[in-house]
Amino acid sequence: MPITLSLSSVDLDEEDMQELTRQLCRDLTDEAGIAAALGAEPSEAGAKGDFEIIGQILIKALGAGGAIAALVGVLKVYVQRKPSLQFEFQKKGGDKLKIKADDLRADDMTKLVQTIKKAVEGMND
Repeated sequence: MPITLSLSSVDLDEEDMQELTRQLCRDLTDEAGIAAALGAEPSEAGAKGDFEIIGQILIKALGAGGAIAALVGVLKVYVQRKPSLQFEFQKKGGDKLKIKADDLRADDMTKLVQTIKKAVEGMND
């Protein structure tokens, strides 16, 4: 089951947030090898294509700890660029895991990787 990764930041407008979301989606795919796509919802009848949901990425599968460590590495780079960023993982209708900049600044990233791994495994049930 896909997991939704939502981005938020108090100091980005919708246009900047969506551009950042597109970049992050590309980086997750290209650098971390994660199957990710921009969140979208069907457009109205007669319109072409779907509407992108601002600040939302669908992660199709997050496998073993290596993929999660790569994901954390990518998120850490984004927080270094934009400290106000927050990330939230959620399975459709399920539990949420919120990650803030301070979580990604920790010296021991192993604990954060384990927290995400445990949450994601629980989300896959």
